Parts: sequence; C-alpha cells; structure tokens
Amino acid sequence: MGHLDLVRLFEQALRRSALPVVYSGGFNPRPRLVFAAPLPVGVRGLGELVDVYLSSLLSPALIQERLAAALPQGLALVGVRRVPLEAPALASLVAGAAYRAEGELAGITPKEAEAARQAILKASSLPWQRRGPEGAKVVDLRPGIKQLQVEVKGERVVLEMLVRAGQEGNVRPEEVVALFLKTGGFAGEPEDFLYYRTALFAKSQGERLVPLF
Repeated sequence: MGHLDLVRLFEQALRRSALPVVYSGGFNPRPRLVFAAPLPVGVRGLGELVDVYLSSLLSPALIQERLAAALPQGLALVGVRRVPLEAPALASLVAGAAYRAEGELAGITPKEAEAARQAILKASSLPWQRRGPEGAKVVDLRPGIKQLQVEVKGERVVLEMLVRAGQEGNVRPEEVVALFLKTGGFAGEPEDFLYYRTALFAKSQGERLVPLF
C-alpha cells in the first residue's frame, strides 16, 4: 500500500468513527491528520505514527475503541496518546527509522554474514550512487547507518537496521541490503527481500536516537 493510499484509508476510517475530527477548509474538506513519515513503497509498516486533530477532548481509550472499530482488517491501532497542541509536529521530530529486511541467500554462512556486517560498520565512508528525479548523484551512506545486525538460519537472512530518516536525510533499507550483498559478495538482489519499518526515532541528547512512541 502506498503512502497516499494509507492516508485516504485513515481519512475514511476517521469519517466512519464519528469522532469529532477537525477538517481542513476549502471546497474539499478533509480530516486533519499528519503522518510522521511517508512509508516507502514496498515497505510494510509495523509502527507508524500519525497526528489526528480533534475538536473535543476525549479519552485516549474511547478514541482507540471507536477508531479501531472503523479500520479495515489488517490495519491495527496499537495505541492512542494525547498530545498538547503546542507540541512539535511528529514529522519535525523524526530523525531515524528501524527496518527489518528478510530474505533467502543460498550458501551464506553466519561467519560470512558477520564479516560483511563488520566491514560495513567499520568503513569510514560508503559512497553510493543514488538515482532521483534530477539524475544520479553519489552520497555517503555510512553516517546514516547507526546500527546493523544480521541473523542467518539456513538460507534465511534477517537484517535489522537503524538508519537516518527525516529532514536531515534518509538511508533506504534496500540500499543497506544492497551494500550487504555487495560487501559480502553474496548472490542476490535487494528486490528479493521483504521490508518492514518497525519503529521511528527522534534525537535526544545530541545524536542519540530514542523511539518516538
């Protein structure tokens, strides 16, 4: 599901919930909600965050009950928290994201996977060619890779990563997987992996990242 599809789905659920949602103005008023960070195409969200503006003060438990009942199957509302109006917008706080990538690689051993992980984390720079609407450019991925763990069981490989996200730049999970494959000399493609975003993080005390929720 793309990010815009997710936004529309939430808008529909909010309308069905009959919660006192604040609507935008104009000829096409829409529920006022803001997601913390767009979910990349092809990535499943396991801990997405969204600000929803209500015109009346309700208990988080009541909001959760009514909104959860309006959401379609497969989309679970994990929790609701009251946020002061003067609090910073979620999107402005996002500085990191945790991802899990799952795939299968024939012949890989835990020792080889660990060697590739160590090589990535010990590198002083990791130049990477990134293609965008304005053409290709080379970026250094290393400063944006905060943590990386690899688990190998048979041919199943799971990479857990914490990477930079938000207004200061992003590192994409498929880029980390591509680096892992290239560094280890493993046969495979990033597109063969399944990707999950498991959490979003904010900065605390300098460069330290802490979960947003």
